[in-house]
Amino acid sequence: MEEFARMDGQGRIYLPASIRQKVKGDCFIVEVRGDVVILKPLHFPVEKFYGIARPAKLVSAEEIDEAVKYESEKAVRKDIHRR
Repeated sequence: MEEFARMDGQGRIYLPASIRQKVKGDCFIVEVRGDVVILKPLHFPVEKFYGIARPAKLVSAEEIDEAVKYESEKAVRKDIHRR
């Protein structure tokens, strides 16, 4: 099954909903082989991120979710750059 995607001027590629529904996750390893771009979903066990967020004075569930997202993305970027 082939789908069409377009890259915008900032290099962003939007995947069609039919593909997004089949692929779990929102972080990918990108490989380029000649003129072929390959996206491989990154899957990290939850335990890898346990304890990375330092205690903070967070009041709402939204603030906690945002702090977890920030710290997780920071850890993923750091892990990707080690490869």
